[in-house]
Amino acid sequence: MRRTIRDRIVDYLRQHPEGVDDDELAQALNLKQRQQANSRCHQLEGMGAVERRRVQGKIRNFLIDPDKVEQSSVQHQPAEDQPWHWEGHVQDAVVDYLIEQGYSIIQAADTASRERGKDIIAELDGHQLWVTVKGYPVGTLRTRPTTQAGHWFKQALFDIIEYRQEDPAVDLAMALPDFPRYRSMVEKVIWIQDAARFDYIWVQEDKTISIDNFQT
Repeated sequence: MRRTIRDRIVDYLRQHPEGVDDDELAQALNLKQRQQANSRCHQLEGMGAVERRRVQGKIRNFLIDPDKVEQSSVQHQPAEDQPWHWEGHVQDAVVDYLIEQGYSIIQAADTASRERGKDIIAELDGHQLWVTVKGYPVGTLRTRPTTQAGHWFKQALFDIIEYRQEDPAVDLAMALPDFPRYRSMVEKVIWIQDAARFDYIWVQEDKTISIDNFQT
């Protein structure tokens, strides 16, 4: 089974109790950019598995409770076994895209453990972007995927409303896998995008990203 970046970081930190900074992690694990290490370490910190503290002027990552990661892996289906439109994969695609655009990732919630809080908090030039992320359901014996997708879209829309109430100035976005059901839901409430001032981030199966900006 392919190891995730998060798993590889945990393994590396096990071998380095003295702590490792994001730059060292990115270099040691051959990651494309340091922000990939940064965002995963923030996830691990939110899970209580890693402590990030400043040492001689630089933030280092210390593994303090690897059991928190193992418990999450036991309780939830591994990410590699999830479809491309799973929320965790959608979130990863958006994080990678934002990093490529020059954003720093302040927070990336652990979707597998249903960590509370904003799914992604990113920052560029001192200005923050808050993103709510949804996947696309596979459905159940009782619930069709399209029905459940409608509920998930409404949850994401309520997130946007809450975020805008919390901060009138922050940048907002809703990230979704590009499915016709979600597109049709957007068309039904097209007015709210400009009213709440947020962008739609559409994720394709190949991780291609497209943005529907609100009109200023």
